[in-house]
Amino acid sequence: MSEKRKLLQQYMRNLNNLQDELKRKELEKKMKELEMLQAKLARRQEQSGTKCAGGKIKNLRQKKLRKVLGKYMMTLEGFLCELARREARLNGDRGRASESENLPHPRMLEEYTVAFCAVGEDGRELLEAALRARRCAYAPYSNFKVGAAFRAKCGRIYAGCNIENVAFTPGNCAERCALAKGISEGEKKYTAGAVVAYHPDGFTTPCGVCRQFILEFVQNDIPIYIAKAPPPEQENCIPSIPDEAEVLVTSAFHLLPHSFTSFE
Repeated sequence: MSEKRKLLQQYMRNLNNLQDELKRKELEKKMKELEMLQAKLARRQEQSGTKCAGGKIKNLRQKKLRKVLGKYMMTLEGFLCELARREARLNGDRGRASESENLPHPRMLEEYTVAFCAVGEDGRELLEAALRARRCAYAPYSNFKVGAAFRAKCGRIYAGCNIENVAFTPGNCAERCALAKGISEGEKKYTAGAVVAYHPDGFTTPCGVCRQFILEFVQNDIPIYIAKAPPPEQENCIPSIPDEAEVLVTSAFHLLPHSFTSFE
């Protein structure tokens, strides 16, 4: 078994070396092309130094050449960065996941906490809708009630609660309940969401299944407002969320940065 492992490791090293060699050859080729373009541009600039009737045409040609040069420079920078990462990996160094070409890097919204009174009107409306839905939660087994609300692209809010089952597996989370209501009415794009639940130790964020489910129906990143519901003895108090209460403003991409995206 150890011999097979050694052969496999040797094979992988040879494969990495071959890939590096191919990258170097391609880089050398691009460098030669870049030098030729730079020389050509220099000649054009010298020729355009003298007065001529076709000065405008030459300026246009120079602009095109600069664009081509810019593209080549970007390609070369990409090759150099990739070579540096490969060499670092071969040396045993750790690379940054944020720089990996094998991972998507979508633009994420800012993640922060803020007092409830400082949350925008849209966020407060979603949190209050989630609180109202939470009162209808069916949780006789865990007694852990959750409410969620999502705003569709049309502006309408769909709210839902968790629904438990004696067999556990058939139960449904509040987030999927809320989205399912909207989806069943033809709304398949959402711009924001909110989740509320009471846990004495902190915020309650969506479970892994719900995080993947949410991402199915968002294109760009959307804010997700997370707040603590009042404890059981204060459920009927007004307001349900005090102005000074802390709210976590996260986002769909922050909740699941490396989601499953395609089966192809």
